[in-house]
Amino acid sequence: MSDPGSCDKISVVIVTRNRASYLKECVDSIVMQDYPDFEILIGDNGSTDGTIEYLQELSRNKLRVKASFNGKNLGSCLGRNLLLRQAKGELWFIIDDDATFQFKDDLRNAANEFQKHPKAGAIGFTVVNANDPKTLNLWMYQAKPELARNKEFRSAQFASCAVCFRREAMQNAKFAPGEYFVNSFFYSWDEFPIAWRLLETGWECWYSPAIAIRHYGSATIDTPTAHRVNLDAKSVGQFAGLILPFPHGWWKYVVRLSLWMMKRAWRTNTIKACLSGFLQGIPAFFSERRKKIKVRPATVKAFITLVVEEKNAGSVK
Repeated sequence: MSDPGSCDKISVVIVTRNRASYLKECVDSIVMQDYPDFEILIGDNGSTDGTIEYLQELSRNKLRVKASFNGKNLGSCLGRNLLLRQAKGELWFIIDDDATFQFKDDLRNAANEFQKHPKAGAIGFTVVNANDPKTLNLWMYQAKPELARNKEFRSAQFASCAVCFRREAMQNAKFAPGEYFVNSFFYSWDEFPIAWRLLETGWECWYSPAIAIRHYGSATIDTPTAHRVNLDAKSVGQFAGLILPFPHGWWKYVVRLSLWMMKRAWRTNTIKACLSGFLQGIPAFFSERRKKIKVRPATVKAFITLVVEEKNAGSVK
């Protein structure tokens, strides 16, 4: 495994669409970093709000910035993959376009965390509501926020709006050449499959409070819109087809999760979107199954153990 140290190049990756004002704040927070060697890769998914003009100007005036223009909405997963294929860094920091770093040494602190954890393939960081930094969002973790905010712990997964990957680990865990996030997942559940693949290939995921990312989307991330509910339901079939070896993990990650989604859909009047997503998940299941990237039963057991331990962050070593 490589030793990241304090001088390894970091590729900061952003996918954007029609959020020019947020994007400018995000980029400004990266440009101010005092880290000696980093690049900024931005992929535009068909913006019509002035983002393209901003990126063109940015690329001309900022040598660290490279912008790509996709012409249409490819989703965050395929959009990220296209950028990661160009990434030159040993560390890949994924940040949402509506999120920002807070301090000039944030990238330096990220690199130091990989120095501390040589087996870490991914390290997720603290995410706070941009409009209320005292509000902590840990929606991708099982740990209780009041216990976890100031503790680092071995985690099962991470939130993709604020996560840094080790290039070597992602190359080991990829689903196909240049496919690190599953292209067909669009954005819902995008963190889930790669977290399982990292565990399967011998790498670890960690949570660290060394950085606190401000995220405007934190206020609405769990809002069950019809579009989100539809994608979530479809992802159940995709995930099962791609990762889970029958019957290991099916009760927890297919049956129980589907029942929870149905209850949520009923409560939020999105039942039609949920059922539509489940129907779309049937062909998606068989499509992903053809990739033949199942994890071992032992990995399912290890993942579930991590989730259980994570619920009490104080007990995780």
